[in-house]
Amino acid sequence: MAVKGFVMKKFRFIPIHFVIMGVISFGILAILLRVFGSSILMLSALFLVLALLIFLLIYQQKSYEIDEVEQIQYVNDQAENSLASLLERMPVGVVKVDQTSGNVEWFNPYAELILTNEDGEFDVDLLQKITKIPSEGAGSYATIGDTKYSVYLDHASSVFYFFDASNEYEATSELVTTRPVIGIISVDNYDDLEDVVSDSDISHINSFIANFVSEFAEKYAMFSRRVGMDRFYIFTDYTVLDRLMQNKFAVIDQFREEAKKREIPLTLSMGFSYGDSNHEQIGKVALLNLNLAEVRGGDQAVVKENDESKNPVYFGGGSAASVKRTRTRTRAMMTAISDKIKSVDQVFVVGHKNLDMDALGSAVGMQVFASNIIDQTYAVYDPHQMAADIDRAVRRLQDEGETNLLSVADAMTMVTNRSLLIMVDHSKTALTLSKEFYDLFNQIIVIDHHRRDQDFPENAVITYIESGASSACELVTELIQFQNSKTKRLSKMQASVLMAGIMLDTKKFSSRVTSRTFDVASYLRTRGSDSVAIQDISATDFDEYREVNELILNGKKILPNVLVATGAEEKCYDTVVISKAADAMLAMSGIEASFVVGKNKQNSISISARSRSKINVQRIMEELGGGGHFNLAAAQIPDQTIAQVVHSLNEIIVREVLKDKELEE
Repeated sequence: MAVKGFVMKKFRFIPIHFVIMGVISFGILAILLRVFGSSILMLSALFLVLALLIFLLIYQQKSYEIDEVEQIQYVNDQAENSLASLLERMPVGVVKVDQTSGNVEWFNPYAELILTNEDGEFDVDLLQKITKIPSEGAGSYATIGDTKYSVYLDHASSVFYFFDASNEYEATSELVTTRPVIGIISVDNYDDLEDVVSDSDISHINSFIANFVSEFAEKYAMFSRRVGMDRFYIFTDYTVLDRLMQNKFAVIDQFREEAKKREIPLTLSMGFSYGDSNHEQIGKVALLNLNLAEVRGGDQAVVKENDESKNPVYFGGGSAASVKRTRTRTRAMMTAISDKIKSVDQVFVVGHKNLDMDALGSAVGMQVFASNIIDQTYAVYDPHQMAADIDRAVRRLQDEGETNLLSVADAMTMVTNRSLLIMVDHSKTALTLSKEFYDLFNQIIVIDHHRRDQDFPENAVITYIESGASSACELVTELIQFQNSKTKRLSKMQASVLMAGIMLDTKKFSSRVTSRTFDVASYLRTRGSDSVAIQDISATDFDEYREVNELILNGKKILPNVLVATGAEEKCYDTVVISKAADAMLAMSGIEASFVVGKNKQNSISISARSRSKINVQRIMEELGGGGHFNLAAAQIPDQTIAQVVHSLNEIIVREVLKDKELEE
C-alpha cells in the first residue's frame, strides 16, 4: 500500500531580502551615528546589527540543508511506493529468498500466479528446483505449465526474476534449427570396384548410387549435388540433420543392405557439419569429418559442429573395415614420410604402452626405414613395461646388433627441437609409450591400423591410418618394400619380428587377412623371416598358460553368444595374458564375441575384446575410453574396481547387441 505525504512550504530568503536588510541597516546606523555620534551605544548598535545579519545567514544555510534531506526522503518514499505498486502489477515474477536458509521471504502476485499448484498453494518445491539453475549474471529457461520463463538471479539481493520468454524462446529455437548444414557423402571401395568390373556393370552401379542418394535427399527435402562418381554434397538445415541423428543415420545400413542384394561390396561414409555462419568453414569441417569417417573404417557418419570445443559424434560403423588403400597411396605416403625425415636431425619411433609384438615389430621396421635416410634413428622401448615375449624379442634384436634400440629414459635426454617422433600401432596420446616423452616433440608422424578416435596428436604432420590393414607391421613392411633401399635391408631378426607382429594381429593368418597381407608375408619370408625364431619369441610360459586358463574358467555367458571373463580383484595379470584369454574364448563354438576383464600390472583395469563378424566390439570399447577394430579392441580404465567395470561393460554389451538386432530386423 502506497503511503501519501506532503512537504510544508518553508520561508526562504532570497538575494533581494538581504539587499533590503542591508539598506535598512545602513539607514538605521546612519541615524544612530547622527544622533549619538561615536559612542559606546553606537558600537553596541553596530554589533547587534551585525549579529542579526550573521544569524539570518546561518538560519538560511540550515534551512536549505533540512529542506534537501526532506526532499530526498520524500522522493525515496515515493519511488519505493511506486516500485512496490509496479512489482505487484507488472507481468514479472519476483521472489526474494533468504541467502542462508533458502526460504522464501517475499513474492509478488505475478510470481504467486506462476508458482501456485493445483491445490492453490505456493509451490515451494518447484521454486527451489528452478532457482538452483541460474547463476549470477546469467539466466536460464524454465518451463512452468505450457509457458517458457526466463529466470534471472540478482545475487546481491537474492532476488529471482521470472520473465515470460515464450516468444523469445521460440525465436531462439527457430534460429538454432535453421542453422545451415553441409554434408559430404563418399562411396567406400568405389575405386577398387572400377578396376574389376566391366564398363556396363559400372554404369549400372553408378545408376544405383545416384538413384539411392537422390531418393535419400528427396525424402528429407535436401539439396544434393554429385561432384564425382563416388562423392556427393548435401545442403540442408539443422532440423533435417537432427532427424537423421535421431534415426541413427539408418540410411547407411539401408545402402549396405541394398548393395549386398546386388552383390556389390560398397558402403557409405558421411561427414556433416553445421554452424551459425561462415559456410566455407562449415564445409571444411564437413570434409574433415568425412576423412575421419573413412580412416575409422568407413560405413559410418561423423557429425561435428563448426566449433573447436565440440566433439564429433559417430553413427554407424556396423561392418568390418575393408582395404581402402592402394599401392599408389602407399607409394605417396612413403615419399611424404621420407621427405619429412630428411628435414629433421633425429627420429624416434615409439609404440603404445605395454608393447605387443605388432607395436615392437612396426617400431623396429620404421627405425630401419628411417635409417636409410638419416643416421640418428632409434626404436624406443620401456624396459619396465615388457611382457615375456617382448623381452625375448628385444634381447634377440640386441644380440643381433642391427637395430638401434633405446630405452625411453635415455631417449628423453637426446631430444632436440628438430627431432621427429613416429607413433606406430596407436594414434591416441593417452596410449603412447610415455606421455612425458611425447610432450617433448612438436612434429609427429602417425602410422596406425586402428580407427581414428579423439585424443589425436594435435601436431601430427603426416597421418597414415589404414583401418583395413591387418596390422601396423603390414603397413610398415609395405613402406619398406616401396623404399627398396639397397644399403640397409631388413635383417633376419628384424623380418622375424615384423612377421610375428602380423601373425599376432591376424591370429596366425586366420583373421583380418587380405591379399596384401600375404604379399607382405611373402616379402618378409624372402628377407629371412624365421619360423623357429618366431615360435621361440612367442612361446607361452607355463605360468602364463595357467593364468590364461584361470581367466577362461571364470567366464560367464551374459548373452547366448557373448562371453565375459573376469579376474580376481586382488590379482594382477599381464595384458598379454588377458588378450590371449579373449582369443581362446572366441574360438569356442557358438561364441560371437568375448571380453576379458582383469587388473594389469599398472593397477588399472584392462579389457580385451574380440568378435567374429556380427558384433562391433570397437564401439563397445570406445564407450569405455578404449578403441581398436570392429572385431578386435581393448580399453584400460583407471581408478575403478573390476566389479564396477564389469557392471558397466555388461550394460553396454546388452544395449549394443540388442540395438544391432533391431537394425537387422
